[in-house]
Amino acid sequence: MSSLVWLGLAVLLVAGVALTGSGPKGAKPVGHTRLMKSARFFLLGGILVCGAIGIFGSFRH
Repeated sequence: MSSLVWLGLAVLLVAGVALTGSGPKGAKPVGHTRLMKSARFFLLGGILVCGAIGIFGSFRH
């Protein structure tokens, strides 16, 4: 597999952990703080914007 595939898998893993709030055992519980809630909001917004750009870009060609 290419390095781009590995990078994509790492990004998906990090986004999944950020959205679910799970973390390593013994870590500080930051999943239910205000800052994490706003970070999830911006992460979802970024995913939607990038997805929309990709979808509209595929229609133009």
